[in-house]
Amino acid sequence: MKTRLVTCDRDWTSLTVIDKHGKPHVLSYNDIAKVKLGYFTEKKLFSKKTSEKIEIVLKNNSSILLTKIMDWDLFDQYKREVIKFANDYKIEVVI
Repeated sequence: MKTRLVTCDRDWTSLTVIDKHGKPHVLSYNDIAKVKLGYFTEKKLFSKKTSEKIEIVLKNNSSILLTKIMDWDLFDQYKREVIKFANDYKIEVVI
């Protein structure tokens, strides 16, 4: 079974996000400044790939970036969970 990149705990008080290096980050609603949804362009030598992104901006001005390329199958579910978490705790969602 594949490891999920975004999971919410049972009572929706924390969000666990696994970044591109495989490191888990456990975030409470106090740690998150805003959530940005949009598109991300990955540029390599002679190619560009554009995909959807979820960027979680933390209060210390660092951010965690999740792209659709990282987990194609469950990305829409991740987006719904992050938006629900943000709306429940009145975190700004930027589209």
